[in-house]
Amino acid sequence: MGEKKRLRYIDAMRGLAILLVVFSHVTNAYVKMPITNESFAGIYYMMTMFRMPLFFFVSGFFAYRVADKWTGATVKRVMGKKFQAQIFGLAVFCFLYGACMCHWKFHFLWTSNPYWFTESLFEMFCIYLLFALLERRTGWRWLLPALLAVSCVAPFIYNYHTEGVKMPNWVTAIQTWHTLNYMPYFMLGIFARRNEKKTWDIVDNQYFKAIMIVGFFALVIFYGCRHRYSVEWDLVMTAMRFSGLMTILIFFRSYRDYFDRDGMVSTVMTKVGSRTLDVYYLHYFFIPDLGFMKGFLSTGHGNTIVGMLTTGLVISALVVALCMLVSSLLRTSPLLASWLFGSGSRKSTSAPKEFLAE
Repeated sequence: MGEKKRLRYIDAMRGLAILLVVFSHVTNAYVKMPITNESFAGIYYMMTMFRMPLFFFVSGFFAYRVADKWTGATVKRVMGKKFQAQIFGLAVFCFLYGACMCHWKFHFLWTSNPYWFTESLFEMFCIYLLFALLERRTGWRWLLPALLAVSCVAPFIYNYHTEGVKMPNWVTAIQTWHTLNYMPYFMLGIFARRNEKKTWDIVDNQYFKAIMIVGFFALVIFYGCRHRYSVEWDLVMTAMRFSGLMTILIFFRSYRDYFDRDGMVSTVMTKVGSRTLDVYYLHYFFIPDLGFMKGFLSTGHGNTIVGMLTTGLVISALVVALCMLVSSLLRTSPLLASWLFGSGSRKSTSAPKEFLAE
């Protein structure tokens, strides 16, 4: 059987998402939080609300592509790759972050670990793998739908009962909040892949496109991000994330023929999208100290929004470029490429490169 074609528009979509991840961290360096300029707040959250749900959705999509034919040998190989990229790599970059960015202090591990994404993704994969193997062993086809249903309800219950409560360090350290709040998107990706034809039929439907696009912009315009936590706001934010994710998916799928061509923009975006884990690990080391820009960029009105956006996007693009350069250097060593980023030959595992290099 021939090798399955890589979905370039998915890579390009992830390239945009990682740029917006860097953008959000860059802007945090010069925009006062919470954002008081409501016009900029609307644009900022419109650009960033969907980025993490998108990553988890794509991760789930490719996780099911692998897990459809689990064997004992496949489990060992894939879990080995997951451990290398998302546990060993996580440990290495957490150590480097603490040493270089926090003056050899590692308190961030149980307060606000910047590398929470890889930890949460590993936890989600382990949960999914357990249910997938149980479903395969027992033949109970309701197990994964039940996991999807529970994952959709769990964030609301957890957020409601923990609002204003200081959680124990170990609860924070294992990324409980992140794992629960983003698990629905990972599972959504699983079911999108499990029912791929139906998924694309829905995404390509003209009425679905209109509802998602109009819904996303309406939520951003009328709600922004100006609400304190409440169950109502939790519902609104979930709707905003889902409709934003779908809007981006609709856009890139609609223009997938463009991203299949070797134009400059498509080539750059797909290349960056294939190295999202590399950029994610490396970008914290290249974000400059922009504290001197606070005030005149984050408190003004009118045309200062253009300045805030332009500054953030230009610096973010430069940071991503530096990350890609360092990534290319590290990947010249197959050993470093494998242990830091989970990269390896397709022949060594049945997992596709898209999945291994998340």
